[in-house]
Amino acid sequence: MTKQLLIYDNIQPLSQKHHGWSVALDNFEFVSHLISVPLLAHEIPFAAAEYPIIFSSTQTQGEFIPLAVMGLNEGENLMLDDKKMLPTRYIPAFIRRYPFVLAGSKDADTMTVCIDEDSAALDPTGQRGIRLFDENGEQSAHLKEVVEFLKDFQIRSEMTRVFCSKLAEFNLLEPMQANITFKDHQEANTSLSGLFAVRREKLKELSDDKVLELFKRDGLELIYCHLQSLTNLNDLIQKKERLLTTAKAS
Repeated sequence: MTKQLLIYDNIQPLSQKHHGWSVALDNFEFVSHLISVPLLAHEIPFAAAEYPIIFSSTQTQGEFIPLAVMGLNEGENLMLDDKKMLPTRYIPAFIRRYPFVLAGSKDADTMTVCIDEDSAALDPTGQRGIRLFDENGEQSAHLKEVVEFLKDFQIRSEMTRVFCSKLAEFNLLEPMQANITFKDHQEANTSLSGLFAVRREKLKELSDDKVLELFKRDGLELIYCHLQSLTNLNDLIQKKERLLTTAKAS
């Protein structure tokens, strides 16, 4: 089945039909097929401690989004453990909002809260986890928090678009390719392509007024966190190598 928004199977508007439903996110198997997940700009300093952060072009010409890299091959997420958990200090908001999402045009006055009706995190019997509505049919305290989180996500998505558009405007992003080789597992050699990163040389060539503009908007901090995060690619390579060694020995 084709996924919606990368991880959703059946997005439907939240309604009184879901009055007795509850939610319990017990694991992150729904991202087990993802090699990367989108990040919001303000997340970059937090995510940079654990994930390689790169940029990818969107379907809109000249637009980019930041991504937290989680694997080296399509369909493989190296950040998950055997219990499909993310044993990391920081989990991207794109993952944390699941199984909820806002739907509607960004220019619309109102947007609709939706859920992935086929999500294993949802329980139609209301026996597991936290209820979505109280006995009076009103939003539970948890659902109200979720709605505020979704609204904030939408606002920060626009701020992220503005940050990335500034990187493109200043011509700071360049295509990058990482050729990954394994000494004892050459059959697993691979490469990451179609990605973009800020080039330090281009950053140094910026005029003072552009540097000041980035600084005032916290852009410089985000750029340097992105650049530093690229060293985390080595951690992913080591994880992959350990898995290959274990599989070969079994």
